[in-house]
Amino acid sequence: MLNLKSYMKVIWVLENVSQDKAFYTKNQILMLMASATLWRKYHPDHNMVLYIDNLTYNTLNSTGIFQLWNDVRLLEYSDNINRQIFWSTCKTKIISEIDEPIIVVDHDFLIFNNIDKYLNTEVLYSYDEIANNWYVKENCSFSAKLTTPIERVTDLAANVSLLYLPDPKFARKYAKQTLQNHSEFTKMDFEGMTANWMILSEQLMLKQWLVKDNIPHRTLNKSIFDIKQHKFIEKETGIGIWKTEEMLLYYKHYGVEKRNEDFVKNGHKYLSRCICAGKIWDIKQINDIVESIEDK
Repeated sequence: MLNLKSYMKVIWVLENVSQDKAFYTKNQILMLMASATLWRKYHPDHNMVLYIDNLTYNTLNSTGIFQLWNDVRLLEYSDNINRQIFWSTCKTKIISEIDEPIIVVDHDFLIFNNIDKYLNTEVLYSYDEIANNWYVKENCSFSAKLTTPIERVTDLAANVSLLYLPDPKFARKYAKQTLQNHSEFTKMDFEGMTANWMILSEQLMLKQWLVKDNIPHRTLNKSIFDIKQHKFIEKETGIGIWKTEEMLLYYKHYGVEKRNEDFVKNGHKYLSRCICAGKIWDIKQINDIVESIEDK
């Protein structure tokens, strides 16, 4: 096992692609704060980096939030990609240029335990998803037009709300192919293009590559997620670490839950408690931070 504790690089990437102030909702900000606060709590030796666009930097700069990360960097890239559809392009671009092992954490992913012992030579990601009832179909004519069509060898996709990439060479290859696919889809400019075309490369292609090329990989959750039903099914992949019933002891990924009415109304209460667990801010200070952003 590699001893990565003292230098493991962990990145968060948040881009306001619409450049709309409505992007900075209370739950959006609190999820970002909770994600980083909890990671810092359980992995104090990791090198945490936040990548953000200029508007997000200017919006958050005076709040004190940036103290959660070791470094805050501005996003700079000019790829000809429709970022309204392929909004994760900024994250993929960063992965395409790495030269060291990294963990990529989405802002809606919360960790509740140290996972250093699982950071070895295997790719690690959140969980597998059923592909046939949500992802773009295999016989889709637009997918077939890609310079490098995605060869499907399993009906699963890799949810990358947390993604550990131990091999920089593989990580760059995967990310560059994803960027190329997104660029080609952008040029096609067909009606009905949605974010499903983004996760086709980002998540489904990744799983196909891992299986086809026999690249060692593991998932945090033993069960498979059904996006259409918004729940984990009983079937297990055999490569997971924790059962679904014990999942919340170790991590939580909000994902589609972010759109639930109850979370929209009440999610801030739980997120605020998570942030308080990091012992950096109390409830009043957290509320003051959110209000200062909402007033801008």
